[in-house]
Amino acid sequence: MRLAIVAVPPQKGPAPAVLGVLRWPAMRPRRAICVSRDEGVRRVVGEALASAGLTVEHVDSIPDDTRDVALVVVDRATRQAAGTALCAMAAPVVVVGDDLDDDGLITLMLEAPVSHLVHDPRDRDLGITSEKLATGDVFGLEKYLAPGTKVGERVIRSEADKRHAVDEVIAWAEAIGARKPVIHRLTSVVDELLMNALRDSTDGHRRAILRWASDDGTLAISVGDPFGALEQRDVIDHVRRARNERGRPQPISESEGAGLGLYLVLANVASLIVNVAPGRETEVVCLFDLAKPNHKGAIPSGVRSLHVFAAS
Repeated sequence: MRLAIVAVPPQKGPAPAVLGVLRWPAMRPRRAICVSRDEGVRRVVGEALASAGLTVEHVDSIPDDTRDVALVVVDRATRQAAGTALCAMAAPVVVVGDDLDDDGLITLMLEAPVSHLVHDPRDRDLGITSEKLATGDVFGLEKYLAPGTKVGERVIRSEADKRHAVDEVIAWAEAIGARKPVIHRLTSVVDELLMNALRDSTDGHRRAILRWASDDGTLAISVGDPFGALEQRDVIDHVRRARNERGRPQPISESEGAGLGLYLVLANVASLIVNVAPGRETEVVCLFDLAKPNHKGAIPSGVRSLHVFAAS
């Protein structure tokens, strides 16, 4: 995929620095294609994409040419029927109504353009993903929260900074009334992501940006680093590990770098979003549901939506 605007996450003080702006020779496409024979899926997807300002074309089969569209949305049945044909698409592919327990989906997602999974097309995640793909503005956890949500932020340069930041986020989560299972998951995820970001840094250049915020339904955290080393294959490889090892991870070599620990993160979040400007910036955004327990007393867990956005 080719995205146009790259910016670091907003910080306190001066306006955020722009890392790079690529000018497109023409306006970005505002058309999307939905490939599904299911009228219910068509209706829900159409509404979500329209909310992102896109014109939607509904078709029954994979189109031959997608060079002039912002994204293509396919449902599970289409994905299964199309197979590797989706890998040849010129536009980003968003799969809806599918899940990561399917080997076929994981195999397709090892490489772009099949870079996005939205388990439930009714989730607002689909509209947000569509808008990010259409505009090229991919960084920032604010996109997943209500407008005006207050965001906390800390720059982490050392293990001591990491410990203090984890404590601060836990105290904040308790203060907003997050339930204990959510706080437990949040603690594990923040610790893992900060450890990964600092490990990927070199002496004298250790720097990670931790951000956190919440609205009524979603708690979001992000960790960014100035390296842009994480690739889609890294993420999907760790998805596969998370599924196969089911909480019993085997040792991973230091050479795996920024991907280390993602298999633990995946088991604890509702949505995982990875925004990468290769060689310049990585931002991992994790979303947690602030839902009441269901009738069995449990809060849903495990990743349901997964996204890898690559900016150039």
